[in-house]
Amino acid sequence: VSVSKGGKALKSLPAAIKKNEYVEDLNDAKKAFTEQYRRTRIMMEEAMESETIFLVSEIYDMCEDRVIGAMIRSILFKQGDFIGFPEEMKAAGLAPDSSVVVAHPFHLYESGRWHDFQKVCFEKQLKQPFKQIFRELYVKTEEEKNLNESMRYAGNQINPQKTVALLRSRRWVADEEDGLQKVYYKENIIATIYAMADWFSPSDIEAPTLEWVAFYDRKIFERKPISEIPDILFSEVMRDVDLAVSVAHAGEIDPEMSHSTIEMRRDIAEFVVSMLKLTNVTFTDSHALVKGERASYNIHLGSGVIHQEGGAMLNVLPVHSQNRGRIFLPFVDDDPKTAEIMSKIVTFAEDKKIKDPFILEQIR
Repeated sequence: VSVSKGGKALKSLPAAIKKNEYVEDLNDAKKAFTEQYRRTRIMMEEAMESETIFLVSEIYDMCEDRVIGAMIRSILFKQGDFIGFPEEMKAAGLAPDSSVVVAHPFHLYESGRWHDFQKVCFEKQLKQPFKQIFRELYVKTEEEKNLNESMRYAGNQINPQKTVALLRSRRWVADEEDGLQKVYYKENIIATIYAMADWFSPSDIEAPTLEWVAFYDRKIFERKPISEIPDILFSEVMRDVDLAVSVAHAGEIDPEMSHSTIEMRRDIAEFVVSMLKLTNVTFTDSHALVKGERASYNIHLGSGVIHQEGGAMLNVLPVHSQNRGRIFLPFVDDDPKTAEIMSKIVTFAEDKKIKDPFILEQIR
């Protein structure tokens, strides 16, 4: 809903017309459409995690909807060996009465075409409503497959109340005896995050540490070996734990972002560099190496810290709200840290254009 007066756009509705019946109808419609979009976005992300089955005809119908159509057309679907967007279904010979699921990164990983879809996402400047093509993926290690609990996050200190608040939107609930739990009714599995913590009151002495992540049979409450846990379910649980470790950590030292998150950022950075035809940027596992005209720099893909080669760390403070919209990110819920790191890579790759005296003083 936009308002203009005398040919100039106004930032808000004038008080004189706020109670106008037509204006109220417009605002009510906007609220309804916004809520419909929000609910559908959540539903499709949950459908991806649970491998909910849709008919191809249902996907076609949703694509025609004026509110959610654009969202559905940007999502990848899977049927057998086919993985693609709705517009590609007919050409692939998918019958309207056949079924598809929302593709998960594990499907893309198995197909060996994950990188190709990421490339398409950048070539088409496609923004997805939730992280799908660039979602973090966690696969079982050979060691974990032989165990009935995962210890990969053991020893990380977390803030209990912040962790509970953070994971509540991901359908985790706190239990006094068994820690945080998430129930998968379709698979009859209960995932648990265990820590020596009181999830309902502040920790008076020291922040608790994570102990293990385990999975139980919902019917007989016995531990299940990790080898029997569906790969997508395992990945999503580990993604939630990683989120808690990264965001709800305790103490003054912020842990580096997960290996999976850094991999995603490296992929995005490689596409940005290629798209902007920057030939002086290369990548290691966790750093972007930039050879500028004034100096050479390495930028950490987890923390965004910049070090000048042969010099000190460069203190560059981001203004996150200014990054949004200027750097293309392939998902709607843009990560300000990712935007910050991409901006730093582009800025220092063209360091001859830097005019900020504070930054120039540090480079000298």
